[in-house]
Amino acid sequence: MLLVDTNVVMEYKKLKLFFRSKELAITNPCLSEVRKIAKEKRDLVLLELTDKIKVIETKEKNADKSILEVAKKYKYPVATFDKLLIKKLKEEGIRVLSSNKEILREFS
Repeated sequence: MLLVDTNVVMEYKKLKLFFRSKELAITNPCLSEVRKIAKEKRDLVLLELTDKIKVIETKEKNADKSILEVAKKYKYPVATFDKLLIKKLKEEGIRVLSSNKEILREFS
């Protein structure tokens, strides 16, 4: 299972993550962000792809804090490009994939 941040989901055209076999997860606050952006951009493909991602419900409403909560609880690695979040995750000992190359390698 790979936990993905909003900014990684938005790169779906480059990363082709959603067409790979590995299971992806997203927190409900991140999913809300993605759906809002997709609707604003009228990106129907992105909206459809988000239906294929496992959603993990959290009490936390902040997207970054929800990722930290879930990653710590389930020991999931996290894919994100957010430098501040990367720093926080690494401080907690959570595996982080922070480049297109690392993320794609995870799916090889």
